[in-house]
Amino acid sequence: MAQKGIIKNTTTAEISAENLAAVFFAMIGKSGIVKAFNNLACTKLTDNSVQLDSGVYSLKGFMLHVEAGTAITLNVDSGTAGQNRNDLVVAELVKNGGGTGIDTLQFKVVKGTSTSGTPVDPTLTQQDVNATGTTRQEALYRIKLTGVTINVIEMVTTLIDNADTITDKLVIETGGNAADGYYRKYGNGDIEFWGQIDLNGTFNTGSTAIFERGWPVACTTVPVITMTVSMYNGTGNYNDYRATAHLSDATTGNFYGHAHCSYTVSTQYYMGLHYHAIAQWK
Repeated sequence: MAQKGIIKNTTTAEISAENLAAVFFAMIGKSGIVKAFNNLACTKLTDNSVQLDSGVYSLKGFMLHVEAGTAITLNVDSGTAGQNRNDLVVAELVKNGGGTGIDTLQFKVVKGTSTSGTPVDPTLTQQDVNATGTTRQEALYRIKLTGVTINVIEMVTTLIDNADTITDKLVIETGGNAADGYYRKYGNGDIEFWGQIDLNGTFNTGSTAIFERGWPVACTTVPVITMTVSMYNGTGNYNDYRATAHLSDATTGNFYGHAHCSYTVSTQYYMGLHYHAIAQWK
């Protein structure tokens, strides 16, 4: 099915875990510990166990929860005297339970390899479970063992402020016009510019046209710009016209360059430059 209404009344159960995960991932935008309860704080209990406190982890939108007021214990294999090892506390999703139709989503410890030198993290399975992948592991904490002792536990994931995540994605201002270009501001500080510049003249193969445009509102970083240019003779036939756009420079105030007619079968009198840019406004 190419599309599905997720929030709607229905007489049958239609919503899958994949549907809900897609919604959560679209809202949150990343994997990580969602700021709630005790943020899944990890502490050492013994040299063979660690504790995860209450909290919520989003694994590509698949949500794993240690309930408020509770904690879980994860076992750590014993270290080896004279050896060093890195283990990882991970969230692991295995879809369809190996074919039984039931997913497994859990926190666990993935054991690393002991060495007398500098240890490296174990390799995790990281398939795209929002597409066709079935297994994904994402690390929350690194457990460092020196000999038989757990010496360090360090966070390796992102702590997501859920309020900031929603605010970051909000469109807070739009504006502009055809003459100056258009813009859209986002809560995270991004700003998007786009528009069209009409270039009129006599264009044969090898002809050029200069363009320059200022940004419709102020930005604090130099925009990253993509451009295309097209020629049109009014007949709907683009096949025999080739033109390219070349940027000379861009600043926080404007951008400029030239369009080049690389080939045309007959004299043309118009080229249209289309641009899109991303920068920061705060």
